[in-house]
Amino acid sequence: MNAKASALLTDPHPCGHIVYPYAEEGLVGQAVCLYASAGLRNGEGVVLILTAAHYDSILLRLTTEGFNVQELQKSRRLNCVRAEDLLADFMVDGVPDKKLFHAAVGKLIARARSATGKGWLGLVRVFGEMVSLLWNRDLGATVSLEEMWNEVIEKHRVPLLCTYELNGHENIPAGLRRLHTHSCD
Repeated sequence: MNAKASALLTDPHPCGHIVYPYAEEGLVGQAVCLYASAGLRNGEGVVLILTAAHYDSILLRLTTEGFNVQELQKSRRLNCVRAEDLLADFMVDGVPDKKLFHAAVGKLIARARSATGKGWLGLVRVFGEMVSLLWNRDLGATVSLEEMWNEVIEKHRVPLLCTYELNGHENIPAGLRRLHTHSCD
């Protein structure tokens, strides 16, 4: 990981929408852990929407870094959900439903924010892998979801990190890239 990406993940813009395309599986865990651990060390709330493939390994990385993941989850400063489950909660006929999405994600952010003890001044950072699950199946649904994420970023004043597994692609399409404010490549 280069210095620019490391700095961006450690100290994201308060309303930044960061894209992290990756080809090497080990890099996603490193990036997400850096992003989450910096927020936790700063007293921020953290929402991690993780695929089943990354859920246990990322929580293990956080534990290895010295975080009591169970206690952080119990206090709600760390909110971890499976991307596949959350995606199923708001997809209707293969399309993300805006109202259901905002309700589900808004609840996670509010929970993490309240756990900071700073009310609406509490900072929360969000990581999500749902777009990575969608983009190879349905580019249109992925674009819709990224647009909804931008609405969440604006409404809740949170930074968001998205990852895209390249899976043989050279890069993510320009239309998706334009929906982000920062890139880690």
